[in-house]
Amino acid sequence: MNKDSVIVGHSVILGWGVVGQAHAKAFGIEAHYDIDSSKSNIELKDIIKYKYIWICLPTPTINNECYTKDISETVTKLIKIGLRNDAIIIIRSTVYPGFNYDLCEGTGLKRIVSNPEFLSEDTATQDAGKPDLIVLGGEDNDSVNQIASLYKGRFKYPDPVITDSRTAEFIKYALNTFFVTKVVFCNQLYDSAQDLNANYSVVKKVLEEHKWGSQNHFDPFHKGKRGGGGRCLPKDLEAFGNLAINQNLWYYIEELNNRYLNSNNKN
Repeated sequence: MNKDSVIVGHSVILGWGVVGQAHAKAFGIEAHYDIDSSKSNIELKDIIKYKYIWICLPTPTINNECYTKDISETVTKLIKIGLRNDAIIIIRSTVYPGFNYDLCEGTGLKRIVSNPEFLSEDTATQDAGKPDLIVLGGEDNDSVNQIASLYKGRFKYPDPVITDSRTAEFIKYALNTFFVTKVVFCNQLYDSAQDLNANYSVVKKVLEEHKWGSQNHFDPFHKGKRGGGGRCLPKDLEAFGNLAINQNLWYYIEELNNRYLNSNNKN
């Protein structure tokens, strides 16, 4: 039996949204369950027969906190039904740093791997099928190594980044907050260039071509709108700002970003 058949035959997707569907297509996984039963092709009780349970449930930011209750409650239900002894839960959802650890402590499970997704909403299927970054974190080395082997068998590149669960979860926030910070910085530069009669197009070209610059996030207008929008950047910035030591920095970036998101001014 090759590795592809192992993944397909022993894997189930939990959460049938953008991430779940993209991951399923990338790995050829057919079985999927969603809290919205109309999106499911199996029942909750069927999940326990699978070895690899890929969690792709949404985790919105509510009251400045990453909402992880759906994940915790669903895992608890699966434990009550009776998980396989060799089952590995892989968390693709964005969760706060320490969630994996808290879930292990609260449930007694150890075989949980943090595997944050790095997908763009518009190109999720392509990004999942040809990942630029694979991050795996956990305290159970055997589980982490098993998932790493599945990825290596499916994708010849890149080598997965192996770390602890907190660091894996933190990397997701680090990247998304960095991206939205660049967007806000770009918009601030653009506004200042307009005010000072400087040519922002030339400034943008230099920033994108300089070896210490950045090739992305320097267009102040994306799809005709300003600011770092989409499903992930605003919510992750808000949640991380509530966790970070220097909250004032992140709150101010969030405030500026919200101004741009709420503005349709293209001047």
